[in-house]
Amino acid sequence: MPLPDHLIGRAVMSNRVISLRYTHKVLPFLILIIAPPHAEGACDLGAQNENGVSICDSGTSAAFTGLTGNHTLIFPAGGTGIVTGNIIYGPGVDSVDMQSGRIQGNVTQAAGVDRFILTAGEISGDLNQGNDPDDFVMSGGTLGSLAQGDGLDTFLMSGGTITRAFEDGDRAVMTGGTIGRVDMKLDNNVFEMSGGSIINNLVAGFGRDTITLSGGSIGGAVSVSGGDDLMIVSGGEIRGGIRASFGNDSFNWLNGGYVRTSVAMADGNDTARLYNLSEYFLSASSLLDGGPGDDVLTFDNTRSARPERYANWETVNLDNGTQLDLAGKLILGDSVSNTGVLNVGAGSTLTSVSSGSVVPFNATSRATLNNAGTLDLSGSPLTNTLLIRGNYTGQDGRLLLRSVLGDETSPSDRMVVAQGHIGGSTTMTVSNLGGLGALTQGNGIEVVEASEGATSDSAAFRLQNSLSVGAYQYYLFKGGATAGSENSWYLGTVRFF
Repeated sequence: MPLPDHLIGRAVMSNRVISLRYTHKVLPFLILIIAPPHAEGACDLGAQNENGVSICDSGTSAAFTGLTGNHTLIFPAGGTGIVTGNIIYGPGVDSVDMQSGRIQGNVTQAAGVDRFILTAGEISGDLNQGNDPDDFVMSGGTLGSLAQGDGLDTFLMSGGTITRAFEDGDRAVMTGGTIGRVDMKLDNNVFEMSGGSIINNLVAGFGRDTITLSGGSIGGAVSVSGGDDLMIVSGGEIRGGIRASFGNDSFNWLNGGYVRTSVAMADGNDTARLYNLSEYFLSASSLLDGGPGDDVLTFDNTRSARPERYANWETVNLDNGTQLDLAGKLILGDSVSNTGVLNVGAGSTLTSVSSGSVVPFNATSRATLNNAGTLDLSGSPLTNTLLIRGNYTGQDGRLLLRSVLGDETSPSDRMVVAQGHIGGSTTMTVSNLGGLGALTQGNGIEVVEASEGATSDSAAFRLQNSLSVGAYQYYLFKGGATAGSENSWYLGTVRFF
C-alpha cells in the first residue's frame, strides 16, 4: 500500500531483506518487508530518473545513469555483480554501498549531499563526488582515484587502496590502507593520519591547514601552501621532509616519529616545538630551517646535538629539562634579522663539547645568551670552551667548569664572550681535576675571557664552592694584571701557612 506523504524513508538490502526505516512527525517506527529472493543476474541497472534503490549482487550491467531524484546503489557482501561502464548521478542525495563486485568505469555523484562506502570490490576508474558536502568511507577494496570537489567533505579510510590520488577533501582521517598521493588543494584542510601509507606526496592548499601524523608512512614530502598552517608529528614517518610556504606556520614534533631529509618553514613568523625527543628521532632530519621572519624554536624536555641542524631561528628556547650539546656553531637569526637570542631556561642545560659557539648570522651583529639554567663545560676533554659572540646575561643560572688547580699556567675550561657585554648573576662551580695547588702569579687561571672589546659587570659571577687545595685557597676575581684583561675573570690563590 502506498506510504503517506508525510513519511520519509531509506532502504537498505541485507540477506534479501529490505529494511525501510521511516520517521513520523511524532514517533519513529520500523517496517520490515520480506522480499522474495531475486534471481541471479539481477545487476541490470540501466537508467533511472526517479527515486530508487538498486541492488547489484550478481550478473553484469552496462552503464548506469540516474540524473534526477535520490538514488541508492548496493553491492551486497559476497556478491559478484559487475558494472561494465560509467555510473552517473545528477543532482540529488545519492548513496553507493559497495561490499563486493566491480565497476569497470568512473562514478560521478555530481551535486548533492552524497555518500560512498567501499568495503570490498574494485572500481577501476575515478570517483568524483561533486561540489556539495559529501562523505567517503573506505575499509577495503580498490579505487582508481577520488575527487571530493568543493563543499565541506569528509573522508575516512581504514583499509583498501586508492591507486592514484585522493583530491580536494576537507576533513580526512586515515587509519589504514594505501593512497598513491594526496592533494587537498582547497582551503582550510584537515588531514589526520594514524596508520596506512601514502606512497608519494601529501599536499594541502591555501588557508589554515592542519596535518597530523601519529602513525603510518608518507613516502614523499608534506607540503602546505600559503596560510597559517599547523603540522604535528607524534609518530610514523615522513620520508620526503616537510615544506611550508608563506604564512605564520607552526610545527610540533612530539614524543616520536621520523621526519627524514629536512623541515623548511619558509617565509613568515613561524614556530617549532620539539617535545620529549632525543637524537634517536632528531637524527633523521638534517635541517630544521625557520626561514625568513621572526621565528621561534623551542626545545621542550628534549636532548639534542648537532647545532648546525637548526638554522634561521631568531629565538631558541631550552625549556623543561632540555639538554643541547654544542659540538659546533649554533647560528642565530637569518639574512634579514642578522642575529637572535638563545634562552636557557631553569632546569635546562647547554653543554659545550670541545669548542661550541653561539654566534649571530651576520658577524657584525651580536647574539644574546640568557642563562637561567646551566652552562656545562665540565665534560671531556679538559679545556672545553664556549664562545658567545655577543652578550651574556646570567639570570641566576650556573656555569660548570673543570680546572687543574695549580699555578697560572694550569689548564681550565673557559667561557669566552666576544664584542658584547657580560651581565646579570651567574654562580660558578669549579671542579679540581688533579691539581695539587700552587701560588698563582700574574692574571691567575683564566675561566671567563672578555675579548674583542667585551665588557663585564663586577658582580656577574660568584663561586658556589670553596676551592682549597693543600695550603692554597683559590678565589674568583674580575680583572687581571695585564692590559686588556680588565673584564675577564680569573682564579687566583692565597697561601696559608
